[in-house]
Amino acid sequence: MIVRPDGRLVQDWRPMTLAFLRCTAEQGEVRETGTYNIAGRAGRELLDDAAQERLVSEAVARTLFALDAGPPPAGEMPVVLARGPSAILLHEAIGHGMEADFNRKRTSIYCDRMGRRIASEHVTIVDDGTIPHSRGAINVDDEGNEVERTVLVERGILRSYLHDEISARHYGVRPTGSGRRQGFRHPPIPRMRATIMLDGPHDPEEIIRSVKRGLYCESFANGQVHIGGGDFSFYMRQGWLIEDGRLTRPVKDANIIGNGPKALEKVDMVGNDMVIDEGGWTCGKDGQSVPVSQGMPTVRVASLVVGGVG
Repeated sequence: MIVRPDGRLVQDWRPMTLAFLRCTAEQGEVRETGTYNIAGRAGRELLDDAAQERLVSEAVARTLFALDAGPPPAGEMPVVLARGPSAILLHEAIGHGMEADFNRKRTSIYCDRMGRRIASEHVTIVDDGTIPHSRGAINVDDEGNEVERTVLVERGILRSYLHDEISARHYGVRPTGSGRRQGFRHPPIPRMRATIMLDGPHDPEEIIRSVKRGLYCESFANGQVHIGGGDFSFYMRQGWLIEDGRLTRPVKDANIIGNGPKALEKVDMVGNDMVIDEGGWTCGKDGQSVPVSQGMPTVRVASLVVGGVG
């Protein structure tokens, strides 16, 4: 329940269910652990038979994959990001930089780039709080404003930031329904909800075939970003080496490092297979944690730094 000084009173119902499974396997002296989780704005009905089967099969598959995987080669190379959880790239490379308080304070690298090209014409990115049952969905934000589907980047052009009421007044625009807070003890600040790259024109198999030697990333853990400089890193749990346009050797445990604006400029192929990841992602900012969602199609970044084995 949100009660405003101007007399407005709004209420929202925000159920949340999260199921997390950890699986451990041994092969000789090697022990590996894999995990999978499913989360959403729903009650226990979220965990129907299909979801429970997916939870088990994915956790087992990731564990067995890790038994046979090794570290990738280190260096700068083309990186193909699998659809779904790879959207951690959006979250770190652009999402935080689009939050309007960082731009109002001129600490974001995107603060003076509104209306300018920041990515290829294949790239359109939205932040959408209206997707039913997605973990980042809300009906109203924590200032009592209706949420929306905010177009951040349209065919490579920066179109909007994510606004709370303070930043909206500063820029002379309407709030985007992005004022969120962890709880009533915290102030609302601009936050992401569900950050998504929309479909592009390329077939996912075509994207893999286009890479002579590179890395295909499938699952991830945490990431971080330096807002002012745009430098980011995230941790790839599992993926594949790409050689002559084919997935060959399973690899695991590598840091992917880059710069947000430069990485977006190097996104040169965007697949037509977008999916929103069903995992329980949580975003931290200014000591506050809020649930978020993210999604994207298969994407090729022409060059990123991979921390592996030299």
